[in-house]
Amino acid sequence: MRLPLKASYVTLCIVFIICVAGGIRIVQGNKETDPSHTNPLSYPQNEYGQTYGSAAEATPIGMLPDLIYSGSVNGIAAYVLKQDYLSELSRDVPLYEVSGKAIIGSYRISAKNVTYPKNKNGQTYGSSADAASSETSPELIRAIGVGGTKGYVLKTDLDGKLPTSPEEAISMQNSRPPGGREIPLYDVDGETILDVFQIK
Repeated sequence: MRLPLKASYVTLCIVFIICVAGGIRIVQGNKETDPSHTNPLSYPQNEYGQTYGSAAEATPIGMLPDLIYSGSVNGIAAYVLKQDYLSELSRDVPLYEVSGKAIIGSYRISAKNVTYPKNKNGQTYGSSADAASSETSPELIRAIGVGGTKGYVLKTDLDGKLPTSPEEAISMQNSRPPGGREIPLYDVDGETILDVFQIK
């Protein structure tokens, strides 16, 4: 059974129109899902074309504004440059007002938060040099014992007992042994003692 020539042309035209319409829809759909074409965080721009605003923890680096809000100085919104914000080093950086030209103060950029690995007991371990502050140090801090053995000391042992009054602080200071004190140096498991670490 053969279709008449006119019916074949009509069928062919309908198939062509459907293919073209489907292709256009696919191209438009790709543009909508490709992150390079969208910026859900549409930051405002200053007079020099720099974007400015806050940076959330989950904001991808490519979507950060040029000037990142860091607080205020004398009631003026203060911003750090994106490249300063992304710095891996702890240091003081200039604070700018919204134009990004006038320096209105300085700001301490801390090393980025480090996610320390955990041992089988759930204790974090690593170098305290990677921590932004002593509060973010791992529970087991990398150290070298008096015998040259590499291991870890407990942060609580390293910190020691904290005084509760000025008098107690003076008493603790006066009662320190002249050679310092020794604390255990552990394996990464936080249980096996490998050596001792001396605090002077």
